Amino acid sequence: MTASDIAIRAVDLKKIYRLYSKPSYRFRDMFGLLGNRPGAYSEHAALDGINLEIRRGEKVAIIGRNGAGKSTLLKLVTGVIAPTAGSLQVNGDIHALLQIGTGFHPDFTGRENVHAYFAQLGVTGAEADRRCADVVEFAELEEYIDQPVKTYSTGMAVRLMFSASTAITPDLLVLDEVLGVGDAYFSHKSFERIRELCERNGTTLLLVTHDIYSAVKLCGRVVWIERGQVLVDGDGPTVVKAYEDSIRQQEERRLRLRKQRQVERLARDVGSGARVIAEIGSADGRALQTPVFFSAVTLVLDDIVISAWPLGDDAFRDQSQSHLQREGAVWGEPTMHEGRAARSMMNFGSAFAKVAGVFATDRVLQAADLPRLGCSIDYWMTDATDLNVRLFVNGHEVGMGALPRTVGRWVTHIARPDHGAAVPTAINTSGIHGTGDVVVTGARFVSRAGEELFMLCHGEPAALEIGYEIRNRRLSERAQVVVALHRDGVQDVCRFIGRNLNFSGAAQPTGTVRLCIPSLTLTDGRYEVTIMIAEEGYYDRAQTVFYTINPGVYCCMSRMFEVTVEGSGLIGSGTMQLGTGEWTLR
Repeated sequence: MTASDIAIRAVDLKKIYRLYSKPSYRFRDMFGLLGNRPGAYSEHAALDGINLEIRRGEKVAIIGRNGAGKSTLLKLVTGVIAPTAGSLQVNGDIHALLQIGTGFHPDFTGRENVHAYFAQLGVTGAEADRRCADVVEFAELEEYIDQPVKTYSTGMAVRLMFSASTAITPDLLVLDEVLGVGDAYFSHKSFERIRELCERNGTTLLLVTHDIYSAVKLCGRVVWIERGQVLVDGDGPTVVKAYEDSIRQQEERRLRLRKQRQVERLARDVGSGARVIAEIGSADGRALQTPVFFSAVTLVLDDIVISAWPLGDDAFRDQSQSHLQREGAVWGEPTMHEGRAARSMMNFGSAFAKVAGVFATDRVLQAADLPRLGCSIDYWMTDATDLNVRLFVNGHEVGMGALPRTVGRWVTHIARPDHGAAVPTAINTSGIHGTGDVVVTGARFVSRAGEELFMLCHGEPAALEIGYEIRNRRLSERAQVVVALHRDGVQDVCRFIGRNLNFSGAAQPTGTVRLCIPSLTLTDGRYEVTIMIAEEGYYDRAQTVFYTINPGVYCCMSRMFEVTVEGSGLIGSGTMQLGTGEWTLR
């Protein structure tokens, strides 16, 4: 790739802001009078080592939560602010930073605002008149264009601002939170306007947004920024999978912080000692294939046991002492396993693939004690499983490494900080979510002869076979099975639902669900298939909890595999499905 092919190149890009403890300190620092006064300010890295390369003509979405660093990156790209460190190269005409509302005043008419907007971009005279006419036509505001903007409805004002913002043809088009402007009709027009600008003129698009699902419809590449760093950089479907799993991780952090506040309050009430939260969790956040059994879990300081988890019937009862955590964990019942009393980490029952508990100790732990801590664990694995161990002590997270993947026998392992910090939970781009009570073991479209098909024909019958396993042997219900098809891996265009399938863990723990489609209505294209198995009635009531952490979702295989449809012909162009019906002529 040559330098002329690059629109934006960032290398170790950093932007650090000073957060002042008093407003007067900011004023003094503006004139270089603050010096190095202790406690006057702290530093916050809005961007912390961004490495990014965007080619000319590429459509890239920048996503992330509030405070992630998206707007800071936008300001750097457009030259509003300068980087603290690193380098940033932007090639081409970037005068067209297009933010809705730039230069608009409520007391001016719509026409006056549009002309003022063009004037600040250097467009005047007859050219401005021509472009203004295009803006009015696209916004469909002919009757109101000479009225003050303050008399417009919110939707009318947004339509005018968007139309003016996209009326020029820059080398680099930067849009900040402008997807979905106006009603559904105008939103579709805005998408097509952006797409046309990029495809017709080779414009590079940098789209900054919170709305990942809208972004992936327009951009083939998505960059997810989190805490000032690039977390994921990839194609739309891959980043969507990672983003959906991040909801689970976010909820996991929320539950953990709430538990930390609870144990800290209890420790203050008791008046002595420390409370240490420990977690043993799946390395990638996915449910285990088989249970792991624990016969003893203790907290040690050097080689001395200072606390132990109760693993019997009373493990959850006394919250003021050492106890197991039920919420956000997947503990099984006490049992005998291979000659020992034990409790299992189950492979179903929760969207959170971990077990957790609290160690209560009379000892007061200081920061100097953290490297001396250890967690002694007696466990049995049936299959090699990646489990990480973490401690949370006085607000500090201490990585304790991973459990050895030894199978078929009882193992005693003392996890210590010097064994290597635990690898952070990997970003789950597998698209596999759910409690694991029922799991999908495989899926494929098949021909009448039972052969796997990767290409389907529009208008012809189609059959989908879904293999399943019921891990929760107590389950007996009419679980709902949903199959969704996504055009180009992104847009959800078609769903099928089965509500009358009897799932019984005791009578038939494994089997195959078969979906027969009499006539395939999808038009030509590439589709990815999502399969979900949820509890009875799940889709018959409103759901307020996101599906990746919803206890009613047993298994979701998001974008599990790909299939191609062909044969819809000319009538299928420009649409996603062709309806069928009975025709008569009278």
